[in-house]
Amino acid sequence: MRLPFRRDPSSHETPQVRLEREGRDEIRRITAAVEKVPWTVSLLQILWTAGPVTLLGAWGGYLLGYGKAPTADNYIFFISYTVITGAAGIIANLVHNLTGGRRAERTAQKVERVIKSLPELLLATRNLIVESLEGDARRREAAAMLLRKQDLSPEGVELAAIELLDDRDSARIITQIDIYRRAGLHARIRDLVARYRDTLEPQFAAIAELAPAATTLLRERFEGRAPNLRQGVPRDTNFIERVLAAIEQDNELLMTLQDVEEMLILAFELISGRRIPMLTFEYRGRWRLAQALDGLEEARARYRIAQATALSRLKALTAYLAEQSGTLVEHAAAGLRAEVLLERSLQAMDALAEQIHHLAPVVARGLTDRRSQLRQKADLLTNAIRLYKSAYNAYEAVGRSHAQLIKRSERWERISSRLGDQDTRLRLGPGRRGLRIREHVIALDDAAKAEVCKHLARHLKEAGIEMPRHARAQQVERDTLLTVGVDAAKRLAIEIALALEPHIQLSHAEVQRAINGSNAADFGQLEPNLSAATKAALGSAMVKEIEVSLSRTAESLALALVRHYRVDLDPAARRFLIEHYGAREQTLDMLVNYQASHAHSDNRGVSFLSQRPLAIGPPRRDWYRALVQAKRALG
Repeated sequence: MRLPFRRDPSSHETPQVRLEREGRDEIRRITAAVEKVPWTVSLLQILWTAGPVTLLGAWGGYLLGYGKAPTADNYIFFISYTVITGAAGIIANLVHNLTGGRRAERTAQKVERVIKSLPELLLATRNLIVESLEGDARRREAAAMLLRKQDLSPEGVELAAIELLDDRDSARIITQIDIYRRAGLHARIRDLVARYRDTLEPQFAAIAELAPAATTLLRERFEGRAPNLRQGVPRDTNFIERVLAAIEQDNELLMTLQDVEEMLILAFELISGRRIPMLTFEYRGRWRLAQALDGLEEARARYRIAQATALSRLKALTAYLAEQSGTLVEHAAAGLRAEVLLERSLQAMDALAEQIHHLAPVVARGLTDRRSQLRQKADLLTNAIRLYKSAYNAYEAVGRSHAQLIKRSERWERISSRLGDQDTRLRLGPGRRGLRIREHVIALDDAAKAEVCKHLARHLKEAGIEMPRHARAQQVERDTLLTVGVDAAKRLAIEIALALEPHIQLSHAEVQRAINGSNAADFGQLEPNLSAATKAALGSAMVKEIEVSLSRTAESLALALVRHYRVDLDPAARRFLIEHYGAREQTLDMLVNYQASHAHSDNRGVSFLSQRPLAIGPPRRDWYRALVQAKRALG
């Protein structure tokens, strides 16, 4: 394993020892933020206060009150008083530090347990994801997980290519390109790409619809590119919303195993010191314009949340069908459009209903060996209908939110047309009026890290999820101890959300957008047998490798300001976005051209919003008829 630390030639420490030491320092720092109080400082403060300060104060007070110095008896009284109070204070402080020391030790153990457990549980969850799939879908998902590893060996690249393409010759070509990439021989890479592009592109196109994310990763390997630690790994969009929906509706079917994986990554990122930037804007100016702006922004936020909710419900339905055997859905591949997810789900549910129609008469005639199969199909269709109704209601809400957004947009257009002046511009100079960009950071301080670790450690203990005590434990033993199961894994994701909510407000829409818009850290170098200290050091190093970039966020913000809020993107604003946030000049130029071409349009906001959301019909009657037939057959 390649470690992201350089060894100091003057030092006799190995990289592993340095990782252990740095990780221990990180754990001690987190613990000290909550529990540890330097007892020596407190002791010196008590001795100083109970000794010279008290005697000096008593002498001065006696002199001011009586006009003379204290007598010997008075000195004996004050000295005895200071000794007794000082001794009492020292004893109390010692007792506090003895109990506090034990408390600090317990906290350190909890922090270690969580830091050691999260990467292990992440690997176990990925195994559950692969285990829940069948046939080719299982092969494709395992291959995608391999290709996401930044330090994957050429043999691993070849294995993943074989799993995806089922063509050893093509896999060998991709492996040769990866070997040249490691050697920095890009000239040879260009030669091979030019020679074999016509051969491999049709193969990529053939699997693109089945596994778009895996296809993208494999194509990048073919082009001589590997995952970059600084760029990170794209997150599965709206995973936070699905976890929160599972909590709100007490229905874990709304959450997928991929969501569990994303929550584990997010928790380990934040505990390791990840800081995720967030951009918002606010307006100060004429109250009617400000009121219309607030109304439009609120409508846009609700529409985005409704869209994310509906897509999450539809994805949960497809993922549930993919996780069950006997359905037409092999794999709810990431990156598929909502229309494709809906089509797959409808086909699978129609097939389930048809199977029940065939099984029910057989069971009714007395063939009891088919009863369990019929009951399993009926339960599967029942749960699928519940999820489908949830998606149907969610898309109904999207339609209502879309209508409200158009209404607010029209009101904004009318008011801004009458009142539009310098106050509607992106104001970057001095002054209190106009639109202003605000920067925020999503992160955990040391005290919050300790609290999150204590919360998760308590849940791990109650759930009976314990790590092997011996680093050399057999793999079978490790798998047995880490077998959390689908239900337990989803409960763990819920506990992570509950632990993080008080500190970073996961339920806020702007927080979810910022997290979804950021890439996750690449924790591919974390291995099962590493100690907690090594994992802490590696986790801290990985989050520091992530390149903090607000370019896409700034461009998205500029797009919203130009298209929805009639904000003029003047040269000063463009320079500010480019210099401070790294926005691409070409993108901003496109927005400026959009401004110029729509300067006299009266309905540009409405035309942009006129795209209707996906419409799905109510649950089909044939599904309910199949369930009624199954119920009668089962008695």
